[in-house]
Amino acid sequence: MHGNDDYHQQLEQAFFNDGYALCNTVLAGGFTQSGLNAAFQLFYKNVDAFIANFLSVAESKGTPCECKKGCYYCCHQTVLASTPELIYLGTFLKRKYSPQALEKLNEKIDGKASLTEGMPMNKLLKFKKACPLLHSTGGFCMAYQARPLACRIYLSQSVKSCIDDLEHPADDSIFPLLYDLPLRAGRMMNEGFLSRLREGRMNNLQVFENTIESGLKTVLNDFTFDHWLSGQKVFRKIGR
Repeated sequence: MHGNDDYHQQLEQAFFNDGYALCNTVLAGGFTQSGLNAAFQLFYKNVDAFIANFLSVAESKGTPCECKKGCYYCCHQTVLASTPELIYLGTFLKRKYSPQALEKLNEKIDGKASLTEGMPMNKLLKFKKACPLLHSTGGFCMAYQARPLACRIYLSQSVKSCIDDLEHPADDSIFPLLYDLPLRAGRMMNEGFLSRLREGRMNNLQVFENTIESGLKTVLNDFTFDHWLSGQKVFRKIGR
């Protein structure tokens, strides 16, 4: 057992180091918004490459992933993302959509935020309502290329388990049949990445998880990168 524990610790440390190094590659020359965007592009590219390799091996072993385009049961979960991820996501949305489209999107964001802001974490994790980025008729993510890490590593071996979880949120015996390694690897890479972001800032930088609706409510309205970078409290923390 100790051998397995040591192996898992070494593996997690390796993923942490990878995340740290990826962020450092881009931000070594200075911490700017364009640098942050470039860092996340590189980070997501590496995460996606790891997942693609993992899923190829899983399929060859007879445990294929059942996630497919047009399947959006997981898009009713509470999505948590780090504040820097949400800044990157907001930048992507502002570049991709017109002011009119963003206004409609903000209405969906405000609608879900009005239900979840102030909700304690234990209730948030059971709360089911469509993500504001889920297209209302097309059933696709409006920001798929910039979707948060949590969405990328949420990979199911059983669509039925996802449907059951959506339809019975209060039943703790029901949960999606997710692959463990992408979840662990992604989380540790993210920890390493965020550790590099915080470096030298005496923990004044707001780097914590937020719901996608609360975070986007901030970054799409009256948000400035410099205020966040200076340590101002621009994001709202999740209730505990």
